[in-house]
Amino acid sequence: MDASIRILNRIEPKNPVMVAAWPGMGNVAYGAAMYLKESLKAFKFAEISPENIFFRTGIQIAEGIVSIPELPKSEFFFYHNSAGERDLILFIGEAQPVMEKEYQLARIVVDLALSNKVKEIVTFAATPVNITHHAEPGVLGVSTRADMLHKLPMYGVRIMSAGHIGGLNGLLLGVGKGSGVDGTCFLGEIPFYTAKIENPRSSLAVLKVFSSYVGITVDLSSLVQMAKFVEDEIDRVSKSTKQTLFGDETQKEEGEEQEVKEEGQMKSQDRIPSEVRDRIEYLFEIAESDISKAGELKKELDKWEIFQEYEDRFLDLFGGKNL
Repeated sequence: MDASIRILNRIEPKNPVMVAAWPGMGNVAYGAAMYLKESLKAFKFAEISPENIFFRTGIQIAEGIVSIPELPKSEFFFYHNSAGERDLILFIGEAQPVMEKEYQLARIVVDLALSNKVKEIVTFAATPVNITHHAEPGVLGVSTRADMLHKLPMYGVRIMSAGHIGGLNGLLLGVGKGSGVDGTCFLGEIPFYTAKIENPRSSLAVLKVFSSYVGITVDLSSLVQMAKFVEDEIDRVSKSTKQTLFGDETQKEEGEEQEVKEEGQMKSQDRIPSEVRDRIEYLFEIAESDISKAGELKKELDKWEIFQEYEDRFLDLFGGKNL
C-alpha cells in the first residue's frame, strides 16, 4: 500500500462497497457523503498525508491576523452494516488537487480499496439540467460494466448514454476499472442556475438510490428538512431580487406567471436559432465573472422575447450565489 496512507484502526469489512466523494457542482457528492458519514456514525480508520498532493496557495485572515492554512483532509471511514450484506467504506476528500495530482490521489484511494477487498467503487456527481429548484431531481447513472449498467433502472436510475464526468468523481472509476475494481456513478440532477449553490435536494435523490442499491438503511429526514430550507432561501432571494429590479411587476399571481412562462418556453423552443442560444450561453458565462455585463445579456433576452425562460437563472447572477 502507498506509504502516504496512515492506518489509524484495523477493519475487517464484509463484502465492502466504497463510496468516494469530493466537492463539486451543487456540493451534491460531498454533501451526500458527509450525510452518510454522520447519519451512520461511520468511524475514521485511515487518512492520506496531504503534503505531496496539495499545495498552499494563499493565507487565511481572522480579525486581521494572518495564518497559514491547513492542507485539505482526505479521510477514510468505515461502517459495519449489521442489517445487510455489504459493509461500507467511505472516502471523503475536502478538496480536489491540481490536475497533475489527480491520478496520484485516485491511485492511492484504489490501492486502499484493493487492500480491503473492495469489489465496487461508487462515486456521486451532479448534472445540470433544465429544471427548477422546486422540481424533484432525477438520478442518472453510469457503470464500468454493461451488466451492472442494465440493473440501474431497477433503482429508478436513468442511463447516462453520453457525456463527461469531470474531476476525481469520474477519474476514480477509470483508475479502478484498470485495476479490476467495478465502478458506478450516480449523478443527481440540479438546475443550471443553482450550480454554485448547495443542493441537498439532489443529494437526497442520490442517497435514496444509493441506499436501495447497496441495501443500507439511512434516516434521510434531516436531509429532507435541509432541502426545504435551501428551496425557501432561493425563493426568498429570487423574490427580493425581482422586487429590486422590477418593482410592482412581482405582484403578479404566481399561477398566472408560471403559466405564461411555460407557454413562452414552448413557443421559443421552435423559433430561436441555435446560434442565438449559443450567444446567450456565452453572455451568461461573461456575466458570471463580470456582473456589469448582465445588462447586455438582458437586452439579448428581451430582443428575442425569452427573458421569462431564463428568468431564474438571470436573477441568480445577482443573489443566488450568495446563499
